[in-house]
Amino acid sequence: MNKVLLTASMIVRNEERFLEGCLDSIRDIVDEIVIVDTGSTDQTKEIARKFNARVFDFTWRDDFSSARNEALKHSLGEWILYIDADERLRQIDRPEVECLLSDPTKIAFTVKFHPYSGYTAYNEYRIFRNDPRIHFKGVFHETIIPSIRTVASEERLKIGASNLIIDHIGYDGNQKHKHMRNLPLLRRQLELEPKKVYCWWHLGVVLKGLGDEEGAEEAWKSAIKVIREKKKVDPSDSQPYYDLIRLKYEKGKGVNELVKEAQALFPENYLIIWIKGMMLIHERHFEDAIPLFKFLTSINASNLDGGPLAYDARIFKGLSFEPLATCYYKLGRFKESETYYSLAEECDPNNPEYKIKRMYVATLVKKHKVKYAG
Repeated sequence: MNKVLLTASMIVRNEERFLEGCLDSIRDIVDEIVIVDTGSTDQTKEIARKFNARVFDFTWRDDFSSARNEALKHSLGEWILYIDADERLRQIDRPEVECLLSDPTKIAFTVKFHPYSGYTAYNEYRIFRNDPRIHFKGVFHETIIPSIRTVASEERLKIGASNLIIDHIGYDGNQKHKHMRNLPLLRRQLELEPKKVYCWWHLGVVLKGLGDEEGAEEAWKSAIKVIREKKKVDPSDSQPYYDLIRLKYEKGKGVNELVKEAQALFPENYLIIWIKGMMLIHERHFEDAIPLFKFLTSINASNLDGGPLAYDARIFKGLSFEPLATCYYKLGRFKESETYYSLAEECDPNNPEYKIKRMYVATLVKKHKVKYAG
């Protein structure tokens, strides 16, 4: 049997809509595909076999780690790439991957992961040596990181960064079916790990997506309570702050103290800066808002790939150009307002609001020129 260098390890259930695109993206990069199916009733397994995947049935136990570890058990490769059906590996040459995996000093590699379409990428641990000591933990939001770090320490190996890029497309569109699936799993995980901030944040997202805004607010407050007890915050701890601020603000509730707290904890978080700017506009502090949005538009979103957080790239373009146009309009600086409405329109040409506002401000510019000429 030929040497198996890299195994794609997957768990699936009723993924006929996504699976073929995923397998097509990895077919020339991996040596084998191992798929653990947890109860598909559609064409998922037939699609998998078209790509010569090794398919194993596994009874779903409301535990993502047990399913992922089952897939690892069947994997023959020296290295594992774990990937989901609703993800796509961007094109990369196989020799580059082989060179990467030939490094004897590495235990694992991160990839650049885009969680939503149009977002910047953050680092995800997706490639690691096939070692029985490396396995997943957690019934939901399962993680491989602790065991990778343990083995890395024991073997004096390092974790490297790769040029592999994965796009996640599963969060595009209506998410109600995922919210319904995830709700009991999140609650179960929080019973086991009540200090897990990310799960509290995700619970809030799920509840809000299902129309329970009060429940979402309480979940995000619970997350923040845990964060306040921590000695050191993580960049991802900013997420419940941002979502709670936005929810309360949209309801007309006071958020100034919460914003101050978030700014103190995460001074370089671009979403916190953006929402602070939006609040300043609402409070008619246009001069104070302008430098915040100008700062955001100075950021090259592509330079953020591989950072600790993913951002909606629009906040560095259209979602900041439009507020700048508003500020300048309110200050009577119509020429600058026209410039930024034009930039916003270039970013989103299908948005009629930008075009209408640009055309209106352009007429004001002309009027002022006529006035001054006279």
